[in-house]
Amino acid sequence: MTRFSGKSVIVTGSSNGIGRATAVLFSRYGAQVTITGRDSERLEVTKEKMLKAGALPQNINLVVANLTDPNGQDHIIQSTLKALGKIDVLVSLILYL
Repeated sequence: MTRFSGKSVIVTGSSNGIGRATAVLFSRYGAQVTITGRDSERLEVTKEKMLKAGALPQNINLVVANLTDPNGQDHIIQSTLKALGKIDVLVSLILYL
């Protein structure tokens, strides 16, 4: 499926749960996806799941950053623009405990 082909998506909190599932679905439907969170090992698991769902490696941008830090926010945006060229969709998932 290519419902989101040509679209660039940022999914925050994509190292597990709803964020991971969202990133996998966007990639399954052809989007270029930035996955981001604070845990690089869990983001690698998300990336593997995206690849198994049919994503191309060049359509996945993995960014380790803390979304609650303004510098982290800038890093996510700048990395996405550099790697994917634009931002069409932002899915922001933050869980505070």
